[in-house]
Amino acid sequence: MRFFAASLSVALLSSVGAVIQPAPIGHIPPPVVQDLPIAPAYAATEINATIFRLEALTSDAKNQYVTFYNPAGAVVIAHRPLNSSQWETLVEPMSGNVHDAHNDVVVGLSSDNILHVSYNHHNEPLHYRQASPVEKLTLAGPDQPMTGQLERRVTYPSFLPGSLGDLYFFYRDGQSGNGRLCLNHYDPKTHKWGVTQAPLLEGEGQSSPYWWRPEVAADGALHLAWCWRDSPDASTNHDICYAVSRDGGHTWLNSAGKVLALPITRAADATVFPIAKGHNLINSCALAVDAQGHPHIAYYANGPDGVPQYFHLWFDGQQWSAQQVSQRKDTFSLAGQGTLQIPISRPEIALSHTGVAYLITRDKEFGGGLRLYAGRPPYQQWEALDVLAESLGEWEPSYDLARWRRDGVLSLFVLPVHQGNNERTTDFPPQTARVVELSGLE
Repeated sequence: MRFFAASLSVALLSSVGAVIQPAPIGHIPPPVVQDLPIAPAYAATEINATIFRLEALTSDAKNQYVTFYNPAGAVVIAHRPLNSSQWETLVEPMSGNVHDAHNDVVVGLSSDNILHVSYNHHNEPLHYRQASPVEKLTLAGPDQPMTGQLERRVTYPSFLPGSLGDLYFFYRDGQSGNGRLCLNHYDPKTHKWGVTQAPLLEGEGQSSPYWWRPEVAADGALHLAWCWRDSPDASTNHDICYAVSRDGGHTWLNSAGKVLALPITRAADATVFPIAKGHNLINSCALAVDAQGHPHIAYYANGPDGVPQYFHLWFDGQQWSAQQVSQRKDTFSLAGQGTLQIPISRPEIALSHTGVAYLITRDKEFGGGLRLYAGRPPYQQWEALDVLAESLGEWEPSYDLARWRRDGVLSLFVLPVHQGNNERTTDFPPQTARVVELSGLE
């Protein structure tokens, strides 16, 4: 375990900011780890282990639900009582193109006891089904529309639990370099989906917005961050942007409280951290919100020395500041189209009730296992915690947002996977999908 810090001010984006060295963070105790194996899963691409698989797993106060593709490419739904380590699995009557890592399967759970599943999209018509009651986990029958609007070219389907048992559904309409973000909302009282914004973010034929994993705060505010990409080449990612809605996604404000015209475009006053193209800024990372309602964003991009590093960007209510979290030595270039074989994962982020920020990562330089970076306010010192020593290949993290909010348990979907560049399939054999739970975190 090591302590380190680097801080970049928003005003000094093109130079190295002053390195601040306050008192060390102090030891953060390692978590208690529980490993819960489920069943064999497809692992020759990253399809079951991408960070944008929102959600890979979810729960209510009694049960947890997980979805993934089995070795034959069929959708699997597994569930367990939270007080049990035993899973019940059901192979569903639909499948996905597992050779393209974009075509993931995701799950959502609403308070009316409905399990929502979306699967197999890369510029494809919407594939969506429901299971009711949840205990039967049966998804037989044809795919269903949600709203019938902008459902012909779907990519990156994402379920986000609201604060009242409701669900948000984010997805891209269009294609890389020329797309838009759409937002639907599910009301458990009426049992219906409705269009909230179609679109919310608009590339206007020149860019695509790649959004970070959003978050609903305790007060119900919906926080969203994103970057823009100007072509299918990942090297054209640029600029971190942010907006918040306090009325369920209908009105959006920037961090200064200014109302943004809809749809939000590149011309909007929403950029909070400018980063130029060609600086290894990765898309589709994660956002979390602290107890004060302040957003925290995790991402990676080049550090001052040109080496890709993990960063933590947060808003304290007055200004944005970024801290370099990692001290990596190995360099690489984020360029090309499609899914890429990258030596580090995109980072997830979780904020504890005490304000500790955890960046959840995988890095080949440090053995390729599950690594946490932990920082206390004001987030200028970070400690590395290696939780799983095994190599996870190209695995990226996703965790049960509801369980973390409710129980303070970081419940992660873990599966070793291998990924070839530009959507190439590897010969990596099936691996055991599992949930790894981390408890005892500050």
